[in-house]
Amino acid sequence: APMMFMTGIFGKFIYYIPFAVIVSLKVCLWESFFILTHHVANWVRLKNSGISGSFFTTKVWQPFMVRPYRTILGGVIKLRYVVLLLVVGMFAGSIYLAVKRVGFVLFPPGAIDQFSIDFKADTGTSLAETEKLISPYEDLVASLPVDELMNYTSTIGRQGVEDMRNMKRGSEYAQIRVYLTNELTRARDTMTIINDLKARIKIPEGLEVANFRRLRGGPPVGDPVNIGVRGQNYDHILLAVQEIEDELANIEGVSNIENSYIKGKGEIHVNVKEAEAASAALSLQDIGMAIRAAFEGIVATSIRSVDEEIDLRVTLNQKQRSKENTLADIQIPNRRGQMISLPRVASWQDSGGISVYEHEDNRRQVTVTANIDTKVSNSRAVNIIMKDKIKAMESKHRQLSFHFGGEDRDTKESMQSLRTSFVFALFGILLLLILLFKNLYQPLVVATTIPLGIMAVIVAFFAHQRTFSFLAMIGIIALSGVIVNNAIVLLDFINRERRAGKDRRESLKEAACRRLRPIFLTTITTTAGILPTVYGIGGYDPFVVPLAMALGWGVLGGAFLTTLALPAIIAIVDDCIMLFSYLTKIGRNTASS
Repeated sequence: APMMFMTGIFGKFIYYIPFAVIVSLKVCLWESFFILTHHVANWVRLKNSGISGSFFTTKVWQPFMVRPYRTILGGVIKLRYVVLLLVVGMFAGSIYLAVKRVGFVLFPPGAIDQFSIDFKADTGTSLAETEKLISPYEDLVASLPVDELMNYTSTIGRQGVEDMRNMKRGSEYAQIRVYLTNELTRARDTMTIINDLKARIKIPEGLEVANFRRLRGGPPVGDPVNIGVRGQNYDHILLAVQEIEDELANIEGVSNIENSYIKGKGEIHVNVKEAEAASAALSLQDIGMAIRAAFEGIVATSIRSVDEEIDLRVTLNQKQRSKENTLADIQIPNRRGQMISLPRVASWQDSGGISVYEHEDNRRQVTVTANIDTKVSNSRAVNIIMKDKIKAMESKHRQLSFHFGGEDRDTKESMQSLRTSFVFALFGILLLLILLFKNLYQPLVVATTIPLGIMAVIVAFFAHQRTFSFLAMIGIIALSGVIVNNAIVLLDFINRERRAGKDRRESLKEAACRRLRPIFLTTITTTAGILPTVYGIGGYDPFVVPLAMALGWGVLGGAFLTTLALPAIIAIVDDCIMLFSYLTKIGRNTASS
């Protein structure tokens, strides 16, 4: 339930997962009370079930499961403190494994059926010229095998993906979006096809391949590496940007390094000589209007008809307007009726503008972005390296500030939201268990099974060579509500045995052996329903595999560890209770004497 109240885009994205589970559980609860009982009463015959149950129990279950388990259970209880140390050591080792070997990627690429090729021509290139330049690459994409290529589209004058913050517009930009067939039906994966195209593309003069972008699943997230450099002076900012790009280039697995500083078209800045203009009886407006009339034109007159008015604009011809030397030929009439040449009253120089001014926190910003090959590294590891590098840069560039965004920021926000959900989920579970058991220590014992499940999840992800992801974390939160069921059933039967008069050790062994069968059946049925999703039995969706793997292997491994570790933990808690009672009794006797 707490996952339904997660905030932000990630909360909206996963809302329907807990909603569907909660609705399903409510329907199943209603069915078990009102429908299943009716079916049992009408279909099950005690005589038949007794025969088959007796055969299975005496010939299979008792000799092969219960007796070996009882023997192992005796050793576990006897060596309970050693077992506890082993469990703690295993959990610490699994945490180390998760941090150092498994890693974390917010939304792994998975099976991707789309990617784009971004092109950029020289600034000022016309749309028609850009279209001609990318035409050979359209033919290259079209040459992909029929079983791999479904379709492709080309866009001239715009470049970007679904995230509109990264959209670029201009006649020099182009993009080819490639739509592939389902990855499960083709021999080559998407990354192999991209690498093949990279090797075959030969860049002509006037064109560059800016990036190969793979479409990512899940809600929109930022780039794997996104570092914003903020300051007031672009010269200082770009110096730091270059250093960051050099550092990223030295990190293995990092590719497609680029920044958001985009130069605009070429410009000519005209500087008026104020003294000379004043002596020639020319104002700034006169000079500006003359230059504008020459290059943009001026409306000389209009032709009127019954329902239309057509302006006649007078300007220099196209050939003259495309020459810089034309400025030297411009004559400007002054108030005395004299013609003054522009070079007498002004000078000019070539310059270049900026296509996009990016601002954050009232300061200019240039953002450095990069992609990461998740088979080599991940966003978290690269960002940790870059944070150490940037600490050294801060002392060198004191007038600048550095900010990490993109996937690094999205990961922090999502993990904070997940932590909050996990805390509320754990608190809700403990509150319900306290009401059920009417004490505090037994709910805490039940809660110890959650780390056992997490340990099983970490080992499963490491064995499958998969990284943790956002959906894997959701699977762990869901696991915390499922895995405690085995401990609840076991503790409830222990309490029943003890109320019936059995001592602590005997009640523990008897309850564990009697509850082994329902624990085994519920675990097998749960994993049998979840794990086929992990291995594509009946269909495969790589996007939900992390969630299914966390829940399925967590339940299976956690149940196995629970049947061994939980009795030892309960026995240790019994020792603590007895010790506390003994010390309390001694304290009372001392006080009374």
